[in-house]
Amino acid sequence: MKVRFYGVRGSIATSGPETVRYGGNTSCVLVEAGDQKLIFDAGTGIQRLGTELGPTDVDAHLFLSHLHWDHIQGFPFFTPAFVPGNQLSVYRVALSDSDVGIRQALADQMQPPNFPVPLDIMGADLRFWDVPEHDRIRLPHVEVIPLAVDHPNGCVAYRVQRGQKAVVYATDLEHHEGEINGGLVELCRGADVLIYDAMYTPEEYAGEVGMSRKGWGHSTFDAGAAIAEKAGVKTLCLFHHDPGHDDVFLDGLGDRARRRFADTVVAREGLTLSL
Repeated sequence: MKVRFYGVRGSIATSGPETVRYGGNTSCVLVEAGDQKLIFDAGTGIQRLGTELGPTDVDAHLFLSHLHWDHIQGFPFFTPAFVPGNQLSVYRVALSDSDVGIRQALADQMQPPNFPVPLDIMGADLRFWDVPEHDRIRLPHVEVIPLAVDHPNGCVAYRVQRGQKAVVYATDLEHHEGEINGGLVELCRGADVLIYDAMYTPEEYAGEVGMSRKGWGHSTFDAGAAIAEKAGVKTLCLFHHDPGHDDVFLDGLGDRARRRFADTVVAREGLTLSL
C-alpha cells in the first residue's frame, strides 16, 4: 500500500509563505491498496487529487470521517465526479438513525445561496453508502473497518487492511486524560501507519497556552504516542494541524514528538509513505 497526503490542515485552509512547506489544504489522504484507490475525507486537498487522478478513467472510493465543513468542502471541486464514465463510491458511517443521509448532506452544501452548481450535475456514476456503525466495508482484497470516536456531532476512524499491511486514519477525535481508548488501541493493533489528530500541543489542550481546548474534539501528539505504543504501531503520523501552527512551529512539534515516540513523522502535503 501507499499513503499520500493532499490536505493535512484542520478547521480552515491556510495559505501563505509561513505554511508553504507543510501545506494549508484541509483533510484529504489517498491510500492506494493494490489497484484500489481509497480517499479519506474531501477537504480542500481533494481538488488537487482530482486533477492528478483525472479527468477520465477514475474509479475511487471516498470515505468521510464526518461531515464538518473542513472535511467535505472540497467535494464540489473534485473534477472526476463531473465526468461521465468515472465511478465514485462515497461512504459515511451512520452513527444515528436520525442522521441525514450522505447524499443529502453533500447535496445540501451545493445548494444556493452557498454554491451555484447542484450535485445532480455531476456526471460520474456516484454511489452513496450510509454504512451501519458496526459494519465492515469489504472491497476486493481490502477491508475497511470503522470505529466511532469522540468528536462533536460524531466521527469515525478507519483501518484499511490489505493482507498483513494496515493503515489507520484517526482524525478529529479527543482523548480522555489518564485513559487510553481500548477500542482505538485494538483498531490500531500492529498497524504500519497511524494517521492521528495532533491538532494541539499538550499545553494548548490543557489551557496553559491560551484558552483550554478540552471538549473541542481534538488531541495531542502525546496521546497519539500513547496509543501507538500500546498498539505496537510502526509509524505515527501527526495530522490535522491547527491553522495557527506555521512551518516553524510544526518543525518544533515534530522534534518534540520524536522524543516521545521515535518513529514519528509530521504530515505534509505531498508526503508519500510506502508500506
